[in-house]
Amino acid sequence: MVTMTSNKKKWYVVHTYSGYENKVKINLEQRIKSMGMENQIFQVLIPTEKVLEVKSGKRKYVQKKSISRICSYRNDIG
Repeated sequence: MVTMTSNKKKWYVVHTYSGYENKVKINLEQRIKSMGMENQIFQVLIPTEKVLEVKSGKRKYVQKKSISRICSYRNDIG
């Protein structure tokens, strides 16, 4: 059953220090769980992209942050 509240989900951006994006994501997820807000905050992510990197003649795809110092979350609070 789909409800109208599913359309009210919005994305919010948390600005972080460079290099602390993963730590902020983990802390935010722990805080959401400890406050019992799993039904209100649905997704926490760090924008990444798949990039082809060449090192020592070897080609390898790696995940890199597409936007530095950003952690986003989606919720329907308010």
